[in-house]
Amino acid sequence: MKKLIGILLFIINVSVAYTQDTLYVSPSGSGEIFSRDVPGAVEGLGRKLASIGEPRRNIIVFFQGGLYELEQPLLISSKEKNKNIDTLLLVGSTSGKVILSGGRRVAGWKNAGKGIYKASLAGCAGFRQLYVEGKMAVRARTPNRENEDDYSPYNRIAGFDETSQTVTIKASEATGLENTEGLEIVINHHWYQSRFRLESMEQQGKNILFRPIQPARKHLFQLTYAKMLAAGKPYYFENARSFLDQEKEWFWDKKESVLYYMPPKQEKIEELEIIYPVLDRVLKIEGTAERPIENIRVENIMFGYSNWTIPTRDGIIATQGVQGRGYSGDLETGLIEVEFARNVRIAHCQLTGAGDNGIIFTQGVKNSQISSCHFDQISANGIVIDTYRKGHQTENRLCEKNLIEDNLIENVGMHYTSGMGLIVSFVAKTTIQYNEIRNCRYTGMQIGNHFGDNLSVMRDNVIRRNNIHHVMQLHDDGGAIYTLSLQPGTRIKENWMHDFGKNEWADNFPVNGVFLDNSSGYIRVQDNVFTNLTNVDRIKEQCAGNATTRDNILENNNTQDKEIKDNAGYRGTVGVTIESIR
Repeated sequence: MKKLIGILLFIINVSVAYTQDTLYVSPSGSGEIFSRDVPGAVEGLGRKLASIGEPRRNIIVFFQGGLYELEQPLLISSKEKNKNIDTLLLVGSTSGKVILSGGRRVAGWKNAGKGIYKASLAGCAGFRQLYVEGKMAVRARTPNRENEDDYSPYNRIAGFDETSQTVTIKASEATGLENTEGLEIVINHHWYQSRFRLESMEQQGKNILFRPIQPARKHLFQLTYAKMLAAGKPYYFENARSFLDQEKEWFWDKKESVLYYMPPKQEKIEELEIIYPVLDRVLKIEGTAERPIENIRVENIMFGYSNWTIPTRDGIIATQGVQGRGYSGDLETGLIEVEFARNVRIAHCQLTGAGDNGIIFTQGVKNSQISSCHFDQISANGIVIDTYRKGHQTENRLCEKNLIEDNLIENVGMHYTSGMGLIVSFVAKTTIQYNEIRNCRYTGMQIGNHFGDNLSVMRDNVIRRNNIHHVMQLHDDGGAIYTLSLQPGTRIKENWMHDFGKNEWADNFPVNGVFLDNSSGYIRVQDNVFTNLTNVDRIKEQCAGNATTRDNILENNNTQDKEIKDNAGYRGTVGVTIESIR
């Protein structure tokens, strides 16, 4: 009997000490209680989590509906999710949308004449995007943008001089360039987009010669292959007050700390929600190589409006996936960033207004999942996995056994046009399935990265049942699905790729459905469906020079199988869920 009583007392003690708790957060919250009646502020959440001193099976952080304008990114590290918390769930209310924002709303507009309004943003350090009613507005440019798919029209570069490291344009295209402070030129070449400020300009007859700033100049003139620096590349100028002459354009005067915007004539500017980004990231989940963080779920929250100003400072010569020449991975940002983690699940979230990427799994992320999320208005890439980008990684740095499924990824590469729906580098046993990717200036997704004709950690990935369409809207040398590197066991199967072609502003390289490029090997491409492709090869294996492929299996990719079409793309609903109040 004494033994039985002892067992019962032990069970009772464990059940008391090892329970589930809920913390409540509100946009107007304060204090340290974090109860339903007295919710706390998001700024104090980390401190509250870190203070939990007794074992808890589950901690639920319930965000009440509303806008949270963060002063700093929300950080979940081993300090916040300490050893006493088994599973941590961050969940948003379904009665009102929860918005964790890295941006600020603009108010105090004044009429500046000629249909333009201005607002003072005292203390603002700078930004590269502006969002009006949730959509990315156009940074003032010339020639004006007329096409929302390929951002045309463009002028054409007259020439590049590799000796003097100058770029030549026609003088007739240089009107309005009297004040070049902050002025940027944007050039498209093949799968690259280059953006940089000007160090100097000089007129020579009917031409203008300008020299890029460093380090952009160095990286630009390293592009000595594939006729990257041939005349005729499309370009435009951006970010000058004199270019602000079209509705929905904006300009930020850094010297005066004044924002200018030209709204459509029928809209009242005081009724518009206009947001500029401030924070480089909104949520960071961060473990260490020695102690990965585990068991975190993030659900039903909108993450919005991140900043990224390194391209303003340095310029950016961006190859596919907005991988900047001379940049290292730690310079890239995401609305959500995850590093050294296990069993992280991000589901039914909305990622809107990224100054760089939507979600990044930087390194050492395993057994984790991104599902049923909606990505929109993304400057670079929707999802990035493995910014470490080393073929021979240590086991603790490798991203593996992750699942990307049932997401809608649209309107990516909106500022840096070589962006993609998703790019995964040296990953293993990653499954990418049932996603819809649409409206990309460049490739839908990239699997693998450059490692030459060598085996690496890359293997056993599955890309299936994705619906990819209206991609390659500007650049060339890409496709719906693009691969690099030897990757034994990888399968690309039952995807539906449709309704895209080669754009008139693209360079002279091809556009493809599935593109097995440099050193792609040991990949099975099977049972995929291609529909309504214009001037596009369904499948291409690159066999130019040393960039060869090997031992790929291509099987049954000529069908129009209705079952594959009907089942490609996300299942159910994506993004946040808001229930109607009755």
